[in-house]
Amino acid sequence: MNNQQRSISSAVIMAKVGVERGLSTVDFLAGSGLELADLETPTHLVSFEQEFRLIRNLLKHCGCVTGLGLEVGSRYRFTSLAALGFALVSSSTLRDAFSLIPYYSELNASLVRVVVDAQATDLRIECEESDIPLDLRPFIVERSFVAGLKIASDLLGRTAIPRAIEFSFAEPADMALYQQFIGVRPRFNAPKSALVFSQADADILLALADPLALHIAHDQCRRGLPVGPKSAGLAGRVRELLAAQPAAMPAMGQLAITLCMSVRTLRRRLQEEGATYLGLCDEVRQAMAERLLTGSRLQIEQIAETLGYSESASFIHAFKRWTGESPHAFRRVRAQSRSE
Repeated sequence: MNNQQRSISSAVIMAKVGVERGLSTVDFLAGSGLELADLETPTHLVSFEQEFRLIRNLLKHCGCVTGLGLEVGSRYRFTSLAALGFALVSSSTLRDAFSLIPYYSELNASLVRVVVDAQATDLRIECEESDIPLDLRPFIVERSFVAGLKIASDLLGRTAIPRAIEFSFAEPADMALYQQFIGVRPRFNAPKSALVFSQADADILLALADPLALHIAHDQCRRGLPVGPKSAGLAGRVRELLAAQPAAMPAMGQLAITLCMSVRTLRRRLQEEGATYLGLCDEVRQAMAERLLTGSRLQIEQIAETLGYSESASFIHAFKRWTGESPHAFRRVRAQSRSE
């Protein structure tokens, strides 16, 4: 997991908090391999290990202040998530919005993987923390949950108060900041960290809901996702076009028109890159299927529909061909490995 990368936005927010507390930007960046110019480059990506180092630098300077993650999380807004943020704010409901986060996990600024149970009466958002260093879990989970509350407030147009909030770590001695930033008393030493919104908040129609804007935001998000191991060249461009319409992937003739070339030329150039149209379709569908199976609680039938299969049996057959196991087995094994 630590080889993954995230937006520089979290580092920028932490740097500002550090400066306010007397931490120079040079000391904040020490040992991370990042430079000041990186903080000023919105498209720059930060590895998990780099962000872990930045967090440790901030905590060391501040003396591991209880609840510092809460303060940092309060600085986030939906705009902190760029294209994903605009997809969230354009969604019909809070439930719909937060259900997008696991699907676009690579675009989420958080270091924790979230699982959203969008089928439950309440909206329950759980954290998978197994890959986060123990000493950093309180900070990272606190930051993620308060950021989620701030973004929910942006979407609702008022202060979002969770129905419940649970942390897997022990209760700290000082609880003042928790009441200030969360509004309810958390439960500590829980089996999993979770943020819960009431059904009323989860399903109310959002004021900024806009289907057209959401469609555009989805397209921008899909272009930002890694869709396969070969992202360069014509094959990479074809992957982007296929990933933008997973439920109705364009035929080869449509792709050729979009790319201003004949079908014959498209086929030949893909072959030169060691790729085929059908192979790229499979790569994109497999990547999206694995992301949905591990990052959401959508039913197999819903995932099949999302990927353009008219019957779940066809999807199950294809998934077995790609991976050698059924979607159910794939999801079960990955869930077990995360819980160990």
